Amino acid sequence: MKPAFIHRLVNGPFEDPSLFVVIPWERRALLFDIGDISKLGPGNLHKITDVFVTHTHIDHFIGFDILLRSVLRREVPLRIYGPANITECIEGKLKGYTWNLIEDYPLKLEVICVDGNRAAPTGFYAEQGFQRTVHPPSAFNGILLKEPHFTVKAIQLDHQTPCLGFSIEEEFHININKALLNEMGLPVGPWLSALKKTIREGRSGDTGIVVEGKEFTLDMLRNITTITKGQKISYITDVSLTEENIRKIIGFAGNSDTLYCEAYFMNKDRDRAKERFHLTAKTAGMIAKKAGARNLIVMHFSPKYRDTPDGPTQEAMEEFGRQ
Repeated sequence: MKPAFIHRLVNGPFEDPSLFVVIPWERRALLFDIGDISKLGPGNLHKITDVFVTHTHIDHFIGFDILLRSVLRREVPLRIYGPANITECIEGKLKGYTWNLIEDYPLKLEVICVDGNRAAPTGFYAEQGFQRTVHPPSAFNGILLKEPHFTVKAIQLDHQTPCLGFSIEEEFHININKALLNEMGLPVGPWLSALKKTIREGRSGDTGIVVEGKEFTLDMLRNITTITKGQKISYITDVSLTEENIRKIIGFAGNSDTLYCEAYFMNKDRDRAKERFHLTAKTAGMIAKKAGARNLIVMHFSPKYRDTPDGPTQEAMEEFGRQ
């Protein structure tokens, strides 16, 4: 079964946390946190359509300039989602440059600020020299981005500053039975993506699908597909070690196929973790276990463990029940 999302961390556990998620059939990518992203390279940067920022500490936000420069002449808009201060932070970045020669550039930045029960969108457009364009706010119900094949959700957490956690979830997964495909004498090709899109959009059974010049209906092709549970990825980092945060994360990340979670301090330094508003590796393992995650990937380790780099991972996996 081909995964809906191909995902990986951009950097190692002692570097800036950032998750790169590719949506293969759309040749498109999402980015969760935007620290040092120089390793992605221009090709990958150009695929990014949506950025989800947990908070705007420098190690989670400094890469905005790199991404902006990469997509500056792109016609596809760039959407950026973040906590209560994200709009002011983006505006501050943009005001750090002179924009007198970009009136014919097509780029549009759409910034969506999550603040309590509101989602407030603001536009910054190249043709207007990236001046602020305010749009009416809407109610925030936990969903940031909903498309026919996946949904991105956010949860509001605390890091002594507002901080968001994110999940991306496929509503359901469509598998193609290659044996039945062969029996019908049908080739593999782009038409399969059209078939999946038709199913996801809930089209009627008489909807036409063309395969190498021959037209079929959706009902004629439905038997080559099998519907299974969709893929879910959750991303949590820079969270205060409080009971409220932990409870909220466990519910939010429930049944994740992969949970990416910070493990900044080890349990022996639990007091320091509380002082610095971070989770411990042991807590990350406990959260993953209670959330029923299938896989746990820990990240964002304190530099103090560089001499024992496997320590946080071992502690988390022992608590998770995977060694």
